[in-house]
Amino acid sequence: MDTQELTLELLSIEDAEQLLAFEKHNKEWFDQFIPPREADFYCIEGVTEHIQEFLLDYKCRQLLPLLIKNREQQIMGRINFTSIDSKKGTAHVGYRVGKAFTSKGVAKRALALAKARLKDQGIKRLFAYAEKSNVASQRVLTSNGFSHIRVVKDFAELHGNSISCIEFSCNLKEQ
Repeated sequence: MDTQELTLELLSIEDAEQLLAFEKHNKEWFDQFIPPREADFYCIEGVTEHIQEFLLDYKCRQLLPLLIKNREQQIMGRINFTSIDSKKGTAHVGYRVGKAFTSKGVAKRALALAKARLKDQGIKRLFAYAEKSNVASQRVLTSNGFSHIRVVKDFAELHGNSISCIEFSCNLKEQ
């Protein structure tokens, strides 16, 4: 399985079955780091509805939902750009990589590819948040030119506990 070669593809309805399998397979892994999805997500109807909502937001130019795939077209992860503001030229980025693909540079390379794509679309500044103890995610961001802005206390709740995150920013005009 070649993780060196990866592509970013717009999420589509045709990906529903593979995405469901990916999300189910990695559920325990993802739930350690981000608030869990609702139970009704984990069926073909739930994933299809999720994709349809994301594609509607994409058509409204508020979201860019991408799948990270390898040469065999296997989903390795996801990278989404949310809160897209075309007038200000800003967006927020979030990503998740399946457990089998961690520590292989997948998130780092996918973010680099996605940054070039967003810059071509007129985005000038990206924002991201990484949980304070998630050093791997922080490394992905800093290796892609993101700078630490501030700590946001009580950013989210995970398993009944409040978590703080580091806010990062990247000026695409300078890269």
